[in-house]
Amino acid sequence: MTQTNKPLVFNIFKPARITSYDVIRHHKRNLPQNFGKIGHFGTLDPFACGVLLIGIRGAARLNDLIHEYLPKTYLAIGKLGIETATGDLTSPITQEDKSLYIKQEIGSFSKEFIQKQLREKFLGEYMQAPHQYSASKFMGKKMHEWAREGVEIKKEEVRRFVHSIEVVKYSFPYLSVRVKVSSGTYVRTLFSDMSNHLGTIGCLVSLVRESVGHLDSRSGVKKKNWPKDKEESFYENGIEVDKVLPFSHFKLKPFEAKLFSNGVTLDLGRAELLSEGTLRPDYAWIYDEEKNLLGLSKLEANQLKPFINYSAGAV
Repeated sequence: MTQTNKPLVFNIFKPARITSYDVIRHHKRNLPQNFGKIGHFGTLDPFACGVLLIGIRGAARLNDLIHEYLPKTYLAIGKLGIETATGDLTSPITQEDKSLYIKQEIGSFSKEFIQKQLREKFLGEYMQAPHQYSASKFMGKKMHEWAREGVEIKKEEVRRFVHSIEVVKYSFPYLSVRVKVSSGTYVRTLFSDMSNHLGTIGCLVSLVRESVGHLDSRSGVKKKNWPKDKEESFYENGIEVDKVLPFSHFKLKPFEAKLFSNGVTLDLGRAELLSEGTLRPDYAWIYDEEKNLLGLSKLEANQLKPFINYSAGAV
């Protein structure tokens, strides 16, 4: 496969005040016409900025795996003592905490004390219901669409995971927190829950998605460098899918490669291990003897079961 027909992922830096679909729309219009299907791997709120991963050709089929295996890191800056319907400052303040407790007690907390309290409470498994102003869907419609129609939808809590919490700065009433969380975690809701745990209310002022897995915002393609006029050179920014999800790599001889490409499950002993992956060994990338990517295999009972086939051409 050449760079112009491989499944690719782009690390795009989405600026604030545009939607994730605005980014997709721009790339749809300006990428050369051989990119096949296009989609992003996780909505980023309009008020937020940072990493938005976009996949073209067969890369979009990795959506579920990217959500499952690649945690997201955010820098959240919030204000304690106020609350809004959306959990951020894109809507009016609906409640304000003017108690003596927030001024005299919470205002005197140290950064270290807050970090200790938040880590003890939120690290590990964390139950969270999708925010009513979110892209989560109910009966085929996004939650924020229901909310803006005046319909309140309450969805059941879902188990999420908080990998790390760092209080970066605290200057009352502003609290900056860096969190590494499982995909699907709503940081607006997490910050609100954190504020409640400290004894008050709170909402986000700004949000930066700093990384998705090992892909970080510093290497994201800025808007000034997004594709224009269907330029082929933009493909040089693409990241090959096997670099995005670091599963193990296996090589097949010609006969086995043909079988795999035809959807045949193979014994693991018929493949040569090229490199060990850093993710759990549920899946493996499969190559032919010329190191061309054939696809992704699911590892089950010492067998390579074809999961995604790229050898017949991207889709």
